[in-house]
Amino acid sequence: MSPINGTGKEKPAHERAGLIETIYRTVGEPGAWHELLRDLVAVTGSRSARLLVMNRAATRVRVSIKLNIDDCYHRQYVEHYVNACPWRPELRSMRPGRLYSTYMHFSCPQQEFYRTEFFNDWARPQNIHHGVCGTVYRDAATSVQLLIQRTRGQGYYTEAETAFLNDLVPHIQQSFLIAGQLANTRAQGEATAIAAGCEPLPFLLLDRSLRVIYSSPGVENIAAGGPCLEVRNNRLLITDELQNRRLQRLLRQCLSAADTRTFSASGGTLAVPRPGAPDLRLLVRPVHPDVPVLIGPPSGYVAVYFYDPETRIEIDQER
Repeated sequence: MSPINGTGKEKPAHERAGLIETIYRTVGEPGAWHELLRDLVAVTGSRSARLLVMNRAATRVRVSIKLNIDDCYHRQYVEHYVNACPWRPELRSMRPGRLYSTYMHFSCPQQEFYRTEFFNDWARPQNIHHGVCGTVYRDAATSVQLLIQRTRGQGYYTEAETAFLNDLVPHIQQSFLIAGQLANTRAQGEATAIAAGCEPLPFLLLDRSLRVIYSSPGVENIAAGGPCLEVRNNRLLITDELQNRRLQRLLRQCLSAADTRTFSASGGTLAVPRPGAPDLRLLVRPVHPDVPVLIGPPSGYVAVYFYDPETRIEIDQER
């Protein structure tokens, strides 16, 4: 790939098409993000690039993918220089969904940039003088920023070069949305399989909003077997107020364990009194499928198993 020369001449269509193809391959191949950074650096004649998955305020790096940035310098950036960069405060107020040339679109002049701690202690030792950066994706909890850098000799990013890159941003946004949807579907399927394999009991699977998203065969008969337990608006409730508070607290503890993957709370049991019948036993456990996600909340679930002493367990004697 030949670099953009800044003359305003459009890049060949096959280069743009190749970049878009790689963007959408990241949906199923997270490793393709590194390939995309490599191609972006090549097609723009740049030195290095980074994709930073951050908190919404863009003050803390959660996950990073980098190209041609030394591990030591990258660690320094994550731990300190991410907030010392003179462009970052202004970038937070800029409209997301596009990239900006640090030379053309920021109020910090180049000579003033050369006097900053960020340049002298972090950028200059790496021969980083120019950049193009922006928030390419944002949701309620996450900001994703793309940064591409150049040396002094490679020059600044022109309007034409920035426009070429911005033409790719909608595809990057769409790839994140599709990847999140597919990850949720896959995580729910794996969580259901995990829950089904843990106990030979009927169960409900609850998502991270503690709403019922799956009901195994046999649960309906148990839940409908009396006035003490119900599923209302996709939420599992015990009609006794005290017991319901205990249930909801146990559900939240298990969800927290599943979210953090520490499993400090391994679950618990709860008895649901039934008039004229033995107590119905609930066994509550955290479930965390191992589905990698670049953005979005952790895929934590809660399984609620039902043991009814009056229900006979059928055993296949031949098996």
